[in-house]
Amino acid sequence: MMAWTPHTKQSEPQPAQRPAETEPIPGPGAQESRRRGALLRRLLAFADWLVLIACLFAVTAGSVSTEIGTLFWATLFSPSWILVLKLNGLYDNDHRRIRHSTLDELPALVSASVVGVLVLDGLLAISPVGPLSPASAIAIGVGTLGGSFALRGTLRFLWHRLTPVGTGIVIGSAAAVDVVARRVAIHPETRLSLVGYLSSEAEPAARELPRLGSAADLARTAGEHEIERVVVSEGEMSEPATERLIEDCKAAGLALTFLPQHYGLLGPGVELNRLAELPVLDFRFSDPPRSTMAMKRAMDILISATVLLLLSPILALIAVATLLDTGRPVLFRQRRAGEGGKPFTMLKFRTMVVDAEQRLPELIDVASLDQPAFKIRDDPRVTRVGRFLRRMSLDEVPQLFNVLRGDMSLVGPRPEEVAIVALYDERQRGRLAVKPGVTGPMQVYGRSDLTFEERLAMERDYLDNLSLLTDLAILLRTPRAIVRGDGAY
Repeated sequence: MMAWTPHTKQSEPQPAQRPAETEPIPGPGAQESRRRGALLRRLLAFADWLVLIACLFAVTAGSVSTEIGTLFWATLFSPSWILVLKLNGLYDNDHRRIRHSTLDELPALVSASVVGVLVLDGLLAISPVGPLSPASAIAIGVGTLGGSFALRGTLRFLWHRLTPVGTGIVIGSAAAVDVVARRVAIHPETRLSLVGYLSSEAEPAARELPRLGSAADLARTAGEHEIERVVVSEGEMSEPATERLIEDCKAAGLALTFLPQHYGLLGPGVELNRLAELPVLDFRFSDPPRSTMAMKRAMDILISATVLLLLSPILALIAVATLLDTGRPVLFRQRRAGEGGKPFTMLKFRTMVVDAEQRLPELIDVASLDQPAFKIRDDPRVTRVGRFLRRMSLDEVPQLFNVLRGDMSLVGPRPEEVAIVALYDERQRGRLAVKPGVTGPMQVYGRSDLTFEERLAMERDYLDNLSLLTDLAILLRTPRAIVRGDGAY
């Protein structure tokens, strides 16, 4: 009788197994990163709990007899508040992501505040004191949202000042390594110091970082340089090699960030979904709804008018300082390209000598530019007052009048000179699809330190994913960019 044998099929190649004796163990850099991550999570949780208790005290301060019980039971149930925030992912992203800020958490904080109040009120409903009054519930929700946002931001600010930045290494080709190094350099919020890169290609070498070996040297390099994060930009890495790298980083406790091969196509408007076991990327291609653009215009008018009113004394001081420094005119008017390339007259405080435009050919030949943009560092035409105004971006404030007139928006691509726009090709003219902005992705992510292609990529990403939340995020990040002053000249 013939023995039955199970049917077998050819199996897919599997990544080679590492011998047990060579399994990497968490190095000092990874251990320190884990320790700092755990401490920051505890501090954030304590800050959230402190805000909740402060709000509970505030809403129960009016009564000594009936509200003391509510305060007691609400404090007893307060761990449920931390649980809700934990389920919303508000404690796990600082060391998981290569870049994370409190502003990124705002949507999750809104959701957590609403759900947290409902959970807390539900628990109080089954307690001897009963549920909160509607006014108290609303006050706690609003108070905890604002308080947690402010206290988390302050905590992270102090944390970043008191703790060292993490160390990282890049795996990939020299060209891709230069892109990653450049982005990390102009985004200090990544809190990452890249010490070098690993690549199978010895030549040509990357310009931004030294080559420290090949990908096989990851364990050794991570130990020598106390690496905390690995950034992979290798487009040709096979699936088995990728699986092996993930296993090695997991075993060594290293944070891992992958740069997709077609990263230029993957903006915020792309959603990662699943079709059974298959991950799929869904792209959205549509113009912003008219309601979005109407709300954007309403926000432009409201904020511009308010800021101009509040800053009117400062604007008067700037005008006097400019008059005393270099005389008239106080305002500088220049033709810039607006939406669709339509010219308009943009207003700024004058920061250069009166004959600055006539002296430009002495400094640069616009017709021979390699790219249709220029910015002159240490420009000799800038006045003493003008240098201060540029450093603080105060010279841009009169553009709020352009916003009120409808020539510009608060947020959008920066308006460029008509002569420079005439040098654009069809791809570059895409940045003229919307009204130019007083601030925009260029202002919060590098300013004049960006190359034109870097600036164009950021503006294209903004245009492809235009929304009110994006505009609000850029507006909220603008003061920090002004204070830092990176690329302001």
